[in-house]
Amino acid sequence: MALATEVLNRDDLFVVGVSVRGSKGSRLIEVYVDGDQGVTVTDLAKTSRNLAFALDSDDLIPGKYLLNVSTPGEDRSLLLERQYLRHVGKVLQIQLIHEDGSNRVEGENLGITDGVLSLKTSESEVLELSLDRIAKAKIKLPW
Repeated sequence: MALATEVLNRDDLFVVGVSVRGSKGSRLIEVYVDGDQGVTVTDLAKTSRNLAFALDSDDLIPGKYLLNVSTPGEDRSLLLERQYLRHVGKVLQIQLIHEDGSNRVEGENLGITDGVLSLKTSESEVLELSLDRIAKAKIKLPW
């Protein structure tokens, strides 16, 4: 993940996750990139070229590999505070962490300040949720 972050080298884009699967000679490397203002196809292509160059130059992955650079997509979990900021106004489905199990809540993302998410429920109640209490958060898709 450090190499992908270094290669990206832009303040408005950031790495959300990296996955490496497979065995020597047939690895699949998936890099998920997001941006404060979104990500363009040009951004993804440039990141892919630069990352492939860095991987090949340093011979970090011996043998053949397939590199896939993409956005996390609307159906993937929000992991970073920057992602919550990017999706203000959208309805989130959240699974909370509790000692006695988990609890689910849904509402409009009103924003995040100092690691605390403000969420407006369908009953117009505003919940203040610390990110460390959130087990999983996803954008509710319209279908």
